[in-house]
Amino acid sequence: MPVNLEAAPKMGVPQGISDVVIPVGAALHKDGSVIGGVLKILFAMSLFHQELTFSRLIVVVGVAILVGVVMGAIPSGGMIGEMLILSVFGFPPETLPLLAAISVIIDPLATLLNATGDNVAAMLVTRLTDGVAWKEKEGVQPWARKA
Repeated sequence: MPVNLEAAPKMGVPQGISDVVIPVGAALHKDGSVIGGVLKILFAMSLFHQELTFSRLIVVVGVAILVGVVMGAIPSGGMIGEMLILSVFGFPPETLPLLAAISVIIDPLATLLNATGDNVAAMLVTRLTDGVAWKEKEGVQPWARKA
């Protein structure tokens, strides 16, 4: 979070917006965790030949969002979320090591997505509050190389 707070003004995000959006995003906005939760649920469902109907898909999305909220925002903090997946979908306890192995594989990418998503959210809030020309007002062009 400190690096995101330092980088946000360099991307043209006003400090007032970044000071609110980035800490809230670090606590609640966990895209990588939700995507990882969906991946783990669908893997376990395919492993046990469970059919994915529309009603089950709604449950999958709901549980994945809940897993994203329950999971700690630290690497390998998703064991509680995996236990929730086991209990909601009725998978046997032997599934836990498989889900834990998937977590270890996707954890770095999920953490990357969680961290970068906070700055993207701050940029979107800035765009919504300041309008189309928000980059020109600040005079910041992060894509331009500095000499």
